[in-house]
Amino acid sequence: MDFSKDIIRFCSNEKNGITVIEESTGHIVYADEFFTKKYGEQLVGKCAEDVYIFIEECPSLVLDEPATEWEHIDIETKKYYNYNSAKFKKDDKIYIIHQATDITEYMSLNRDITKYMSFFKKLSSFQSAILEKLTNSYMELLPMLIDYFKSGKSYFFIERNNYLEIAGYTRAGAIYTSDVIAMSDSNAAVFETETEDVDLHKFGNGISKVLDAANDKSAYCMLCNGNVSGQRFAIYLQVKAGIDRASMKEKALVSVIQLYVENALMREKLIYEKEHDHLTGLYNKGKYLDRIKSEYLSLDSIAIYNFDVNNLKKMNDQFGHEAGDRLIIKAADSIRAVTSHTVHGYRMGGDEFLMVACNITKDEADNIKKRWESELARLNTIDDNINCVIALGMVYAEAEYDLSKLLTEADALMYEDKKSKKKPGEEIR
Repeated sequence: MDFSKDIIRFCSNEKNGITVIEESTGHIVYADEFFTKKYGEQLVGKCAEDVYIFIEECPSLVLDEPATEWEHIDIETKKYYNYNSAKFKKDDKIYIIHQATDITEYMSLNRDITKYMSFFKKLSSFQSAILEKLTNSYMELLPMLIDYFKSGKSYFFIERNNYLEIAGYTRAGAIYTSDVIAMSDSNAAVFETETEDVDLHKFGNGISKVLDAANDKSAYCMLCNGNVSGQRFAIYLQVKAGIDRASMKEKALVSVIQLYVENALMREKLIYEKEHDHLTGLYNKGKYLDRIKSEYLSLDSIAIYNFDVNNLKKMNDQFGHEAGDRLIIKAADSIRAVTSHTVHGYRMGGDEFLMVACNITKDEADNIKKRWESELARLNTIDDNINCVIALGMVYAEAEYDLSKLLTEADALMYEDKKSKKKPGEEIR
């Protein structure tokens, strides 16, 4: 039977597959090369339901109405097909005609376009959020990264003046942490590109102590790393179910993050050099005076530690200023070991240091003192011919307190400690 006129009536002019089925018997009465290649030769006469899986999904058709368009996915071949189907009457019999078009390539392209449109929409939103905070600290980037990449915790590592600064942020509780440890060959490896998930404990004891203090045994993956004016940095995200690894591999997105970090670090480098003592890396007196105005006058509680290094002049006179600098650095190292985001260490000038602990209990203040004494004793076991003796005066108070009186009291206690540590005949200075 000739169906050429019916094909022209119901089907498009595009080159597609066409088959015709007699409704009453369900038999195939016509199949072109498209269908015979897909389903085999000698299709005519066979039951369509036994051969064509797609007809189960065909919508209801109305006699002599225009063709109905619908889609079918061939699960076995993983191909997408568009169908135009119609019902018509010819020689007192009713037939169903199906025109099939393979749209797999189009659907794949459309899916990719949809994917990238979604990505660029997210990228635009992320860029806007980044630009709003471009002049802020890199610490403010960490919550944004956790939210965007669906992680639970992030660490930012930065090398600064032979020390490794570790900034952390945990989504649960919105907790920030800040630690500083000495650089070593093992922890310097944290800046090298990592393509696999890692246990950060592998980067040495210093980093391990920071992780253990937070009871953190998670695996992490590197988001990005880089170098800004000699400052190496790396950002790691905690691996958890649902983390968006696909977005982490998008170069455009990572470039935006690196731009933010580079801008923040350049800005912070200027601020850092302004606020820190160049020899020791501790805060300087100017930073201390700023914090008096903005913070130290209205704390719930405060502990002040007034330090003075013994025998600096003697060291300079007998062994030179290089030896004196090594003495000062050792003193600073002992103080740095107990500092944190709530415990601030300062070099006030020469051999004088100060430490201020904010909003802590008396027991915590006493424990900081004990930890400092232990760290100084440990540093003095190093065979470098530098024995560091430091006088300390410590005071603690709760609100409302008089800061100037506390400083005077701490100075007096330091002076008494200095006298007790002087050998007979030594000058007190």
